Amino acid sequence: MKYFEGLNYYEILKIPENSSFLEIKQAHRDAVSIYGEDSLATYSLFSPDEREKILKIIEAAFSTLMDGNKRAAYDRMLVDSGQSDTTFISNQSQKQSEPVFHPDQGPEDVPLAADATEKIQTSEAKQLSDEILSKSSVSGNDLKKLREALGVEIHEIHSRTRISVSVLTAIEENRRENLPPDVYLRNFLKLYAEVLQIDPLKIVDGYFKHISLVKHSD
Repeated sequence: MKYFEGLNYYEILKIPENSSFLEIKQAHRDAVSIYGEDSLATYSLFSPDEREKILKIIEAAFSTLMDGNKRAAYDRMLVDSGQSDTTFISNQSQKQSEPVFHPDQGPEDVPLAADATEKIQTSEAKQLSDEILSKSSVSGNDLKKLREALGVEIHEIHSRTRISVSVLTAIEENRRENLPPDVYLRNFLKLYAEVLQIDPLKIVDGYFKHISLVKHSD
């Protein structure tokens, strides 16, 4: 719960202030996937009461930002309180003209590929897995290469773990600014590794080492 303290509704949903309705809708779906009661990604991190409070905050953010009038009032409050500036407001009406609903394919519609346990035994996948495990530093690109070698789509990882596609993409692209707090990231990496049938502990340690090296090279 401390992670949400002091965050505004845009920060809670991890979206910019000029996000369209479609972007808000997707961010809401991602947040519910991560913190919902059926989420393996955060199952052990929160009590039922904590999870309920988090979901209420997420729903409050969603209902406010999806209502044009409520959002305009909320944006003005952010500006008046010094939490934001006026640069995004001029573009808000243009963004809000986009449709609220778009019939995109959700993760529940994506069929799962054959179990990775069988595919990991193929020569190419096994060689790549062994190569990754031999390294002290594991990048998101390493994980992406293994996933693709196994023929597993990113939506399938989401379907199995309930980790949002946006977070999975940030992991694979090593985008530190879009990664969740470390306590969540460790659990997400563990679940990702388990789906790909590769040692979770080495993946977690290797990924954090890679992120640390990238951070110090900036």
